Amino acid sequence: MRFLKRLLLFLAGVVVLLVAIAFFLPKSAHVERSITIERPSSQVFAVLNGFRRFNDWSPWFDLDPHAAYTFSGPAVGVGAKLSWVGNKDVGSGSQEIVESKPGELVKTALDFGDMGKSTGTIHLTSAALGTQVTWAFDTGFNGKLIERYFGLMMDSMIGKDYDKGLIKLKSLVEGLPAADITGVQGEEVARAAGKIYFVGASSGTDAESAKAVLTEAYGKIGGFIRANGIAMQGAPMTITTSYDASGWKFDAAVPVDRNDVVPTGDIQAATTYAGKAVQFLHVGPYDRIGDTTRKAYAWLAAQGYKPRDRLIEEYISDPGNTPADQLQTRLVVPVE
Repeated sequence: MRFLKRLLLFLAGVVVLLVAIAFFLPKSAHVERSITIERPSSQVFAVLNGFRRFNDWSPWFDLDPHAAYTFSGPAVGVGAKLSWVGNKDVGSGSQEIVESKPGELVKTALDFGDMGKSTGTIHLTSAALGTQVTWAFDTGFNGKLIERYFGLMMDSMIGKDYDKGLIKLKSLVEGLPAADITGVQGEEVARAAGKIYFVGASSGTDAESAKAVLTEAYGKIGGFIRANGIAMQGAPMTITTSYDASGWKFDAAVPVDRNDVVPTGDIQAATTYAGKAVQFLHVGPYDRIGDTTRKAYAWLAAQGYKPRDRLIEEYISDPGNTPADQLQTRLVVPVE
C-alpha cells in the first residue's frame, strides 16, 4: 500500500509538472516548406487559385483515391471551396480560399470538424529560375494544454507531406507549356445554341488579309439578311477551323433571330456550339488576339480544362468608331 501510494503521488507530480510545462509551450504551431518551380508566378498561381487541380498535386489524394469531393463557390479566387469525406487516413473537412493576390498569395481556411480549424498559406516570390513557392500551415490550440505537446511534433508529422505535395506541384506545373499568363482570367459559362448564317473562308495569317476576307464575308451575309428581313442578334463572330503558318481557316458568322430562309450562294445556315465553355476578354487590336488566345489556352491547361470543338471569337466593339487599343473581343473556348 505504501508503494502504491508513493506511485500515485509520483504520477500526480508528473501530471502537475507536465501541465506546468505546457503553460510555457507555444500556443500555436507553424510548418512550412519551399520549392522552386521553373515557371512564371502567373502560371503557378493559376494552378493554385482554385481546386480543380488540387488532387493532381495533393500529397493526401493517394491515401484514399475513392474519397468524395465536393466543389462549391466560384471556380477560382476568394470563395472557392473544396469539401471531402474519406477514410480514416484523410478524414473529412473543407478548405476555402479566403485571400487571393494574383501571382503572390493564396490563403485558405481549413476546417477539420472536431479536429479544429487551421490556416494554409502559399506565398509566391520571384526566383532566379522561376518562382519560389512557400507552403505554410498554421494552427492554434485554443487553450487546450495537451494540444501544445502535439504542436511540438507538428513539423515532423506533416512536414514530409508538404515536401511531397510541393514536388508533385513542381512536376505538374513544369509539365505545362511555359507561358506568362498575367492578367488572363477565364470565366466558365453555359452556352446556349444560337442561330447563325455563315460563310466558310480562309485567309493568310496577317491582319490585312484577314480583314479583307472578313469584310467580304460579312458583306455577303449582311446583304442576305437585310434582303430577307432577318435581324442580327449579337456581335459578328468567327469560328476557327484551323490556324497555322499556312493560314487561317474559319467560318465568318452573324447571329440572327431566325435562319429559316434558304441561303444562297456560299452562305450557309447553322446553329452555334451549345454547352460548357470558358470565355476570355481580349482588349486591344485584332492583330494581338493570337497572343491572348495562346495565353488563354495556357490558362485552361493550368486549370485542368480540356478544350473541345472550335474556338469562337465574338467581335463586341464596332471597329468603325472604336480606337484599336479599346476594341473588345470575346474568346469562347468550348471545354469538356
